[in-house]
Amino acid sequence: MTESLPASDKAHSALRNAGRRGTGIAFAVMITVLLCALIFAANQNDIIGWILVVISAAWLLLAIVLVLVIMMGAKKVGAAADATRGAVGAARAAAASRGGGAAVVDEDAHSRNMKLDHSFKIVQVQVRVVQQELAKGEEADMEMVDRALETMEITAHNGRDMLAEHVGRKKKNDDDGNSGETLEGDIVN
Repeated sequence: MTESLPASDKAHSALRNAGRRGTGIAFAVMITVLLCALIFAANQNDIIGWILVVISAAWLLLAIVLVLVIMMGAKKVGAAADATRGAVGAARAAAASRGGGAAVVDEDAHSRNMKLDHSFKIVQVQVRVVQQELAKGEEADMEMVDRALETMEITAHNGRDMLAEHVGRKKKNDDDGNSGETLEGDIVN
């Protein structure tokens, strides 16, 4: 029992055959022109005839190069299309196996997560600055330590504000009291 090709494969096959026929006809015409130019040049033994031979041979060579380049490009495009079809099929199969449809990406959550990731990186850098300065002992630049700590405080505050609505608290600007704010004061041992 033979299996029929899908409609897109039939169309692709028909287009490929039409292209081959057209290319074959174009090459036949160019070869005929080259042979006629060769015969004309050999019979007349004239410089113009040999110039025509060179020109027609150059056109034939150019056509061959173009056909080869187009064929290589078509193979690459075909391979990319096959890979895309495979990836789409795999995604559909995975979605079907999960019992769900298309995955929904929350752009706001993604943006917030990227900003929080960046904030954590800032804090990590500032922690290294504080550690490096404190490792210097008496020669430590305490102003740099203070700036790093201030940067960490601002970054932490901004990060908490990004999460405020998701954890059930108001942003600092919206608060009437002190709930959710950073506590300030002296540390008592």
